[in-house]
Amino acid sequence: MEFNIERIMILLQRKYGAIQEILRLTKELEEIVNRNDGISAAMILQLRGDEMVKAERCMEELWQMGESSKEAYDKLQVLMTSDLDQAVGATKEEKKIYEIRRRTRTVLDQVQAIDERLNRRLAGDKSFYKIGKLVSAI
Repeated sequence: MEFNIERIMILLQRKYGAIQEILRLTKELEEIVNRNDGISAAMILQLRGDEMVKAERCMEELWQMGESSKEAYDKLQVLMTSDLDQAVGATKEEKKIYEIRRRTRTVLDQVQAIDERLNRRLAGDKSFYKIGKLVSAI
């Protein structure tokens, strides 16, 4: 697959759309859990999983673009892994890529905050987040 910066922007925008939908579904899940509606929660979790698959497919296609050459891989590596607090971009397209990545990070942070609340509420002491903090403190 050929390196195409416009295609990168499109794929990142699609991923951003999927992540926004994950946020919407996660908020809805929180409301459903508060109502103790297990059937609706299962349906929302399935929909959320479908959106995660969409986001992952975008990332797979992005990384396939880097397989065409070492130069393409190196450029993609910079665009996809640069520190967003410092990345500025040399072209209009690169700036747009970093902007989409920043917006995606913001939405993901929101998803994670809600997910952590839900996980702690449902799992208590067995929460992934509680266990993760204990392990990182070791």
